[in-house]
Amino acid sequence: MRENELSAVANNLANINTTGFKRLSFASRLYPLLSGRPPQPQAIYQDARAQTFFGSQYIDFSQGVLRKTDNPFDFAIQGEGFFAVTRGNKILYTREGSFTRDKENYLTTQSGLKVLDENNNPIIIEGTKIEVGRDGTIFVDGNPTTRIKLVKLNKLRYFGQSLYEGDETGLATGQIIQGWIESSNVNPVNELVQMIQAMRNFDLTQRVTVNFSELAQRAINEIARI
Repeated sequence: MRENELSAVANNLANINTTGFKRLSFASRLYPLLSGRPPQPQAIYQDARAQTFFGSQYIDFSQGVLRKTDNPFDFAIQGEGFFAVTRGNKILYTREGSFTRDKENYLTTQSGLKVLDENNNPIIIEGTKIEVGRDGTIFVDGNPTTRIKLVKLNKLRYFGQSLYEGDETGLATGQIIQGWIESSNVNPVNELVQMIQAMRNFDLTQRVTVNFSELAQRAINEIARI
C-alpha cells in the first residue's frame, strides 16, 4: 500500500504540466489486528495490534487554474463536467480541452481522439470562423451546428494522463470557455512534501516488517530448543 502512495505522488509530479489533469490522492489509516483485546504488559511491541494498514487512491476533482490562450480551439470547463471523446468503439472522458481540427475537419484532441456532441456523434467543423457558447453550442461562420457534450460522471476511474472512464449521470452544469485551457490541479510543492512523508512512511513500514520477521525467526529457534 505504501508503494501505491509513492506511485500516486510520482504520477502527479509527472503530470504537473498536463492540461486538465486531476491529481491522484491517497487516503490511509491503521486498523487494530485484535480489536477489543486489552494490551499485554509483557509484549515486546505494545502497539503491534495496530499495524494492519489499509489505503486507497482517489481522484481530486478540484478546479485547476484557467489560463488564457486566445486559441479558438482551446476550451476550458469552469465548474463540473467532462468532455466525451472516442477511442475506437470506447467512449472516454477528459477535462483537457486543448483541441484541434484534423485534415477531415473533425474536432479532435491533440492525440487524435474525436470529440463528441450530445448525440455521441463526432463533431465536424467545416468553415472558417468557429465560436463556442458557454453552453457548448458551436457556431461555424455564425451558424449554429451542434453542441459539445459535457457530462456528469459517477464511478470515475483513471485511464491514463487526462483520460478517465466512468458512468454518465446526465448533463453537467459547468460552462465552456473558449480561448482558455484548464491547467493541472497539481501543486508541486505540496506533492514534494507528500513524497517525503510517503518515503518516510514506506521506510518505517519496511523496518517494522523486518523487526517482526526477526522476532518470528527467534521464536522458531527458541521453540526448536525445547
